[in-house]
Amino acid sequence: MNSFYDGLVSYWIGREENSPKWIRKGANCKLEIQKLAELSPWNFQNKLYLLSAEEQFCERNFEFAERYYDIAVSSAKDHKFLNEEALANEMAGYFYLETGRRKKSIRYFSEAVKCYKQWEAHAKVKSLETYLEEVIAMSSS
Repeated sequence: MNSFYDGLVSYWIGREENSPKWIRKGANCKLEIQKLAELSPWNFQNKLYLLSAEEQFCERNFEFAERYYDIAVSSAKDHKFLNEEALANEMAGYFYLETGRRKKSIRYFSEAVKCYKQWEAHAKVKSLETYLEEVIAMSSS
C-alpha cells in the first residue's frame, strides 16, 4: 500500500520540481500497484487508475489524465472505497485548477469534501473547505 502513496507523492514532486527522477519513482510505484491490480482488481484497480492519471498529468497528456481521474473516482465509488473516492476527486480538483479550469476544479473539490464528510475525516474536511473557499474567491475575482 505504501507504493500507492509513494507514487502519488513522487508524481506530485516530479511535476512541481520538473524532476524526471521523481517521475520515474512514481512510474516504478505504479508498476508495483499494477501487479497487485492484476491479482486483486477489486482492491487495487482504482489506485492504478489514479496513479495513471497522475502519470498522464506529469506527461502533459491532459485528455488521458482527465479520463483516468474520472475512472479512478468511479472505480473507488463502485468498490466502496469512500476515502479513495474522496482522494481521487481531490487530486482531480488540483489537476483542473493547475490546468486553468477553476470551475471544473470546484466541482471535484466539492465532491471530495462530500466524500470526506461521509468518511468523517473532520480535519481534512475543514482543511479542504478552507482551500475550496480560496479557489472560489479566486474564480470570482
